[in-house]
Amino acid sequence: MHTTRIVAVCLTTVLAMLAGTARAEYVLFDDFTDEALGPIGGQDGWYSGGGNNAVVVDPGDPSNQCMYVPSESSILRKALAAEDLSFPDNTSRMMFFRMRVANKQTFSMGLSPYSSPSEYSDFANEIGIANSAPNLDLRAWDDDGGNYETLYQLTADVWYNVWVRIDTLDNLYEIWLNGTPSAGATSADKLAASDLDETFEFRTGSTSALQTFYIKTSGGSSGFGPVYFDDVYLETTSALNLYNPTVLLPGDCNCDGVADVFDIDAFVMAIISPLDYEATYPNCTIVNADCNGDGATDVFDIDAFVGIITGD
Repeated sequence: MHTTRIVAVCLTTVLAMLAGTARAEYVLFDDFTDEALGPIGGQDGWYSGGGNNAVVVDPGDPSNQCMYVPSESSILRKALAAEDLSFPDNTSRMMFFRMRVANKQTFSMGLSPYSSPSEYSDFANEIGIANSAPNLDLRAWDDDGGNYETLYQLTADVWYNVWVRIDTLDNLYEIWLNGTPSAGATSADKLAASDLDETFEFRTGSTSALQTFYIKTSGGSSGFGPVYFDDVYLETTSALNLYNPTVLLPGDCNCDGVADVFDIDAFVMAIISPLDYEATYPNCTIVNADCNGDGATDVFDIDAFVGIITGD
């Protein structure tokens, strides 16, 4: 252990000299693993009113939990501050989440500048579906083109990855989407309206900071819905980050979606004290520090880790 500590300290000293001052980083807002199965209201900062919104077993993966939102008229919201996150005015951030729709259902989701949003007009960015649409047509609010713009026809019972770049300086947002598990987004995944518009205006028109993750639904006939949400993340910088934060990469020891010098402390902890590492980084796995792919996390991963973060 003494030798391990010496090597780790040397590694930290050398690599810290390479560290920059900024990094792209997704931070988990909620993946519903810490909540108990059942009604979500009152759990982990969530407010739920009007519907049987709940934490359930993922219909596509019995080992996973997600949020279930049926078609009854309801509102769901949780403050960004509940996870020590903020979205100041005059900045831009990426939001990532996964979404699965079983049947047509009127719902909208996005962020709001209000602490207790309750109306559709309280959304900044607004993405959703109308049960009156002919298909599972994903739409976004935009003052240009008649309030809502149809963007993409979803397939029922498929988990989609969604990235939203939200700009509180110009009050605009852009959307990327794909249905490939664990995939990042590419330029081909960027959604556009029929008029080829790729940039959409906030519904609120607000220039204030955004405070709340918000979902609103309207009631529909029996058999409509539900929609499921999972793995909600928010970037902490203005970077255009199209990485999929649910994917764990070797060398990305702090699980921010990038293997770089900011992973040094986490890598050292994984080598020296795996139990402390897993407690400190609960959304990570020790496999992230197995940089040479030999099935073990140990000092033999140091050279590979250096190569990953320096690009050598």
